Amino acid sequence: MTDETYRPQKKTINPSEIKTTASEPNQKMCPTPQENQAQLEQMAQMREQAAKEVGKDAPPRPADGVQMTGNMPPQMREALAKKQQKNDSQESMPPMRVTGSEKLEELINGVQANALFEPVKLPSRGVFYDGEDGPADGTIHVRPMTGEEEQILATPRFVKKGQAINMIFNRCMQESFNSENFLTQDRTYLLIYLRGISYTPEYDVEVKDPESDQTFATIIDLNSLYVDYCPPEFGLQSLQDTLPTSGYKFQYSLGRGRDEQDVQTYRDHRVKNFDTANQADDSLLYRTALLVDNIEGLTNKTEIRTLLKKLPINDVAYLRTVVNEPPFGVDTKVSVTSPYTMQEFDVELPLESNFFFPRARRERKNTQ
Repeated sequence: MTDETYRPQKKTINPSEIKTTASEPNQKMCPTPQENQAQLEQMAQMREQAAKEVGKDAPPRPADGVQMTGNMPPQMREALAKKQQKNDSQESMPPMRVTGSEKLEELINGVQANALFEPVKLPSRGVFYDGEDGPADGTIHVRPMTGEEEQILATPRFVKKGQAINMIFNRCMQESFNSENFLTQDRTYLLIYLRGISYTPEYDVEVKDPESDQTFATIIDLNSLYVDYCPPEFGLQSLQDTLPTSGYKFQYSLGRGRDEQDVQTYRDHRVKNFDTANQADDSLLYRTALLVDNIEGLTNKTEIRTLLKKLPINDVAYLRTVVNEPPFGVDTKVSVTSPYTMQEFDVELPLESNFFFPRARRERKNTQ
């Protein structure tokens, strides 16, 4: 889209009209377009009255909708009037076809007519949103993805910068919320939900049998994943606790999409600027400190990270669990059965490349 450039018009100002006092800071120094037009209308009436008095024809007025901002030659007035008449005639014409043939428009309209927005109840139930950063009632409306959203997922720069998922959420959501403000638990649920309604709930994956160490293919039904909704007793007042070993009291926030982006930016910065081969990855510690608001009054994030390095490991593990696992969200642990040992075991829902790029299945026709 071409950027529009604002070019101010030159205006002659009577020096006597200029206000130099500072006692009225909110006084307007220049008239608004409406005031300017009113003044021009008054001047036109004065010219008409003067012309009648001397027996001459009054100068022509500008055509409707044409804004006059100064002295204008008669030829220019006539050209503007003709242009306005042309614009008026064009407004009565049917809109020009911009997408293509009638058949193309028919097919696109048919697809759009079937793209209904479905109501989705987020696991948080909206408890942690104020209506501006997210739905206070916990309900949004989403539609299935289209080929345009698939193009976003296939664009490396969007995926690398962590923008792809946010772009998909914002495009497929009927409401105007910024999905970066959504809680991580809501975003995970929304990601799985969108995949299910856009393609199919059946997700083909490959997992490894922990006993035989052999890989096999299986199908996960995304609709079978269990969802916990935020209990009534859990809210903002619940985001505080006490560390089990040191006894330190702490307050924390729940992770949001913007926090995940912050962690990814921090991780990319470390890889680019530091010798990560000889240094431990502290991005997990960074994320925990990011969500801790204070520990016994300590609020500086750098100092909180330093304290976390010195705390007993039991305290660090407890803090990480409390911050990252609130009592709501979708359970991404899936039970599968090994075809080699016939034993059932749990795996974390694998987010493989075919999660949003599944292979379409073709049903074979019975030729008999």
